[in-house]
Amino acid sequence: MAVESARARLWGYGCIVASALLFGVAGTAAKMMFVASMPPLVMIAVRAMVSAAVLALIMLALGRPIRVRRADLHFLSELAVWLTLVNLTFFYAIALTNVALALMLEYTAPMLIVAAGLLLGTHRMNRAVALILAGNAAGCFLLVGAYDPALWSGNALGAAVGMLCAVSFAAYNVRCAHGHRRGLDSWSMTFWPFFLSALFWLLATPAIDYAAVEVTWETVGFVLFIGVFGTVAPYWLYLEGLKTIEPFPATVIGMLDPVFAGVTAFLLLGESFEPPQLAGMAVVCAVIVFLKRNESALQAIPRPAAEPS
Repeated sequence: MAVESARARLWGYGCIVASALLFGVAGTAAKMMFVASMPPLVMIAVRAMVSAAVLALIMLALGRPIRVRRADLHFLSELAVWLTLVNLTFFYAIALTNVALALMLEYTAPMLIVAAGLLLGTHRMNRAVALILAGNAAGCFLLVGAYDPALWSGNALGAAVGMLCAVSFAAYNVRCAHGHRRGLDSWSMTFWPFFLSALFWLLATPAIDYAAVEVTWETVGFVLFIGVFGTVAPYWLYLEGLKTIEPFPATVIGMLDPVFAGVTAFLLLGESFEPPQLAGMAVVCAVIVFLKRNESALQAIPRPAAEPS
């Protein structure tokens, strides 16, 4: 049993790392494509629709059941709300500030998860948790270049939207982990939130200016690539990882996303990085190694069994 548990956790870590790799590569690939700029609402809506359609086709091809219990629809609707908020606030934070600041604010999610856990009695503060939180903050600060005063030239509204993204991302992680405890699989928790989100954006079509985007083969390729390799695959892998890895360490490992983006941008685009940014990458990697070696100190406090809400 211990060996099986260790293998399951190793699989979980591998899935989350692979998810971060795909998110990072997709971000770099997007820079390589010459596409017309998309307004945030158009990008979010199209991404949800393409992802839902691709997931439906994959599940049908694999013989995976799309139907779920009626009792789970309310929970899946909640996940759809959090997922939509994560994407909406992230893209708007970028529009109001910049990518680096939006990323730094989003990756305060581990701190929010621990803070909520301390208040609810599901987490305890100890040396390992404190060091991981400090390392996560320092690595992210250096990696995105937050030491440059120019990064903070954005407005207060953009910072507030970025923090709302962090709250949404933390809540999405915690609720997805709860979904696994309900007996839902990764396929259902990936497909249904995107499907419900796509339905919402279809109803909101009158408020979305799709005509602002010039439809070209490059644009179509970009949307399909982001829909499959930048959304469906990494989200499914991340949810698979949450089967055995708790939300707090999962969000910390997710910090590899900007690390992989930086490495692939260097290899494919020839982008250079300042020494503090390279130090930030090293800190993030060191934090993840430390996290893996201190798993037992990061376990959430078991809660009494409750109704599946």
